[in-house]
Amino acid sequence: MTLKLARYSRATHFLGLALSACLVTVSLNAQTDPTTPTTPTATESIPRFAIGAEVGTIGFGPVVVFTASKNFTANLGYSWLNYDYDFSDDDGDYQAKLKFSNIQAIANWHPFAGSFHLSAGVFLTDNKVDATALPKAGSLYEIGDTTYTAAQVGTVSGTTELSNGAAPFVGLGWSKAPGKSGFGFFFDVGLIFAKAPQTKLTATGPIGSNATFQAELRKEEQSVNDELDPLKHYPIVKFGVLYRF
Repeated sequence: MTLKLARYSRATHFLGLALSACLVTVSLNAQTDPTTPTTPTATESIPRFAIGAEVGTIGFGPVVVFTASKNFTANLGYSWLNYDYDFSDDDGDYQAKLKFSNIQAIANWHPFAGSFHLSAGVFLTDNKVDATALPKAGSLYEIGDTTYTAAQVGTVSGTTELSNGAAPFVGLGWSKAPGKSGFGFFFDVGLIFAKAPQTKLTATGPIGSNATFQAELRKEEQSVNDELDPLKHYPIVKFGVLYRF
């Protein structure tokens, strides 16, 4: 049995498209009225705080934004996601649960004092997948380089730690301009750079404690880890709404 998760190998291509959009933003800003001020005057008041909510590839949750100037903002947010997925086939019944929990602290630079920004920061992650395979009588499982019967293996359970701990983040996006109050929307793309995913498998059958079987189980774990290795560069795509006071 091999646990399969979706790859995100198109993340680099997606960011390339986003960077192209950045060049369009630069062109548009170059054509604005040169008499329009881009920095606050001494008497100008800037809305300092905004609250909002976001949803994306790391789940959903609240976010707070602090505006230091028309060129610099900072986000502090929390997102989570719990998702259960159960399915069956001729070999057995399968249960999987995705659990995401992320705290984010991100600084944003608005080079044109407008909606476009470049971002860098850190995610404190606790993201994992739990899975269980309940075999049907007579089914066979290939674990490592050996085939076993359902009676030998019993129930197979696995936990994959996608990321756990601090993970740097870089990205870019668009949001309501820092100098403007009221409702607005935001959209961000980027990558977090975490450690490679780690998987742990266990079996409840009579062969579960056998040394040879344990060696094959370790091979299977490595196979799963190789499949999931691209997720150490996890793509962030998120959008949301905010209100700036």
